Amino acid sequence: MKNLHTDPRENAPVKHTVTPSDLQQIQQRRIEQHEHQQAADALNLHRAAKLGDKLKKLTDGQD
Repeated sequence: MKNLHTDPRENAPVKHTVTPSDLQQIQQRRIEQHEHQQAADALNLHRAAKLGDKLKKLTDGQD
C-alpha cells in the first residue's frame, strides 16, 4: 500500500520555540563576545601606539 502522507500528525508543523533559559544563554554568550571584542580592540590599540612610538624613534634617529 502506498503512503499518501495523509496522517495529520505526520504533516503537522514542527514548533521549535526558544525557552527562557535558552534566551538567557544566548544573551550571556553575546555579553561574553562583546567583552572579548572590547579586550581585543584595546590590545590592538595598545599595540598600535607602541608601534607608532617605535616608528617615531626610528624616523627621528634618521633625520
